[in-house]
Amino acid sequence: MALALVLASLSLPSCRGRKEAAKAAAPAPQRTMDSSASAAAQRITEAPPGQLIDRVIANVSGRIVLYSELAGAAEQARQGGETVTPALICAELEEKLFQGLLLDQARIDSVVVDPKQVEAELEHRIRYFEQQIGGREKLEKFYGRSVERIKADFRDQVKDQLLIQQMRGKIAGDAGVTPREAEKFYRDIPKDSLPFINASVEFGRIVRYAKPSDEEDRRIKKKLEDMRTRVIEGKLDFAAAASLYSQDPGSANQGGALGMVPQGVMVPEFDAVALSLKDGEISPVFKTTYGYHIMRMIERRGERYNAAHILLKVESNSDDLRAARVFIDSVATLVRGGGMSFAKAASELNDDEETKGTNGLVIEPNSNSPRWAISDLDKEMFNVLDKLEPGTISAPQAFELPTGEKGWRILLLMKRTEPHVMDLVTDYPLVSEAAATAVKQRRVDAWIREKLGTTYVQVIPDYASCPFKYPWIRTTAQRP
Repeated sequence: MALALVLASLSLPSCRGRKEAAKAAAPAPQRTMDSSASAAAQRITEAPPGQLIDRVIANVSGRIVLYSELAGAAEQARQGGETVTPALICAELEEKLFQGLLLDQARIDSVVVDPKQVEAELEHRIRYFEQQIGGREKLEKFYGRSVERIKADFRDQVKDQLLIQQMRGKIAGDAGVTPREAEKFYRDIPKDSLPFINASVEFGRIVRYAKPSDEEDRRIKKKLEDMRTRVIEGKLDFAAAASLYSQDPGSANQGGALGMVPQGVMVPEFDAVALSLKDGEISPVFKTTYGYHIMRMIERRGERYNAAHILLKVESNSDDLRAARVFIDSVATLVRGGGMSFAKAASELNDDEETKGTNGLVIEPNSNSPRWAISDLDKEMFNVLDKLEPGTISAPQAFELPTGEKGWRILLLMKRTEPHVMDLVTDYPLVSEAAATAVKQRRVDAWIREKLGTTYVQVIPDYASCPFKYPWIRTTAQRP
């Protein structure tokens, strides 16, 4: 169940995070949660797995919220290490009511999501879990169904989540703030309410991957070309060859079959070959970032296709890894000796596409900021940066990506910030971001209150006294 819950929510931020939502739903001065709402929410916090009895909890313009949805959210919170309380359940309910409003507005405004975006998001989530669990085959075994079936189960949920995300962005709009506005926002926060900022770092990275030799590249390509020739001549069955030799763990046990996918899900080189083939045709050998492939087209339907492929990877060996080590060590020596700046080396001598265009600076993906909270660093990265002084470069560090790529890297600690209470000067980027977020939230608040004046909302009596932030509960006379 936990896997399904995370798969459904991965990488799409909720309209309000769980902890933030719980705070927003804290009892207002004139409103408290009565015993019936507390008891109803408490039943969810204590519900044993597998013994849920479903019922409709709320209705937002025909979009219902089920007991099982709240129970599922509670289970996901537990899996994330949170304490599940009645206040959190009420906050989850309010979040789902808000999502219902956004989806209703999307319907009214005829907002649609590109199917390619939905498929790309599904594929992103599948790949994430493949990396976490050890490959597509293990994911399918764990889940008890094929990847295509898993995608089918979550396609509507992902589509709704993308619509919610799109509508919220449309309502909040852009909200750049001036330095004067950011300063006013900071000064308006009571001193005893200023947030505590955890220790953080800003750092740079230069990478050298272990690159297979040209000779190994030619050997793998020829091996696949010989295999293709045997298939074409009828001496080797394509599906059997895929099962025996393909290094794509997600499709090898399916005879290389990938299932029906739309254009845009696979890498561009793969799509280009697929869309050039007729049903039953076998492609020449071609290369992608994953290695060398041959493809057999099973069926094409417009821009969707079902193909089978055989993948042979061009893998590095110990000599290639040693060469990468020597290269990255020479880069570190060059920078330390003043022969080249770290920024110039990162843009010219770097295999890391993410940092090549940022002069080596590593950006935290969730906040799109160079500042990394210490708690967000993986253990290996933390152990290296923790020993560095600002402005110093680490010794070469070996690494291996979930994709199997190996290499060496050096890290530059650019800045370290100790734990402290938020400061206007030191933390100006955070202050500016918080001020812009406050502006957006005010727009969303105003929209919700206006929208509630014309939208049918019903919450069952058991939850009617939840300490909601917005007026979801109205008398009959107030209903539209």
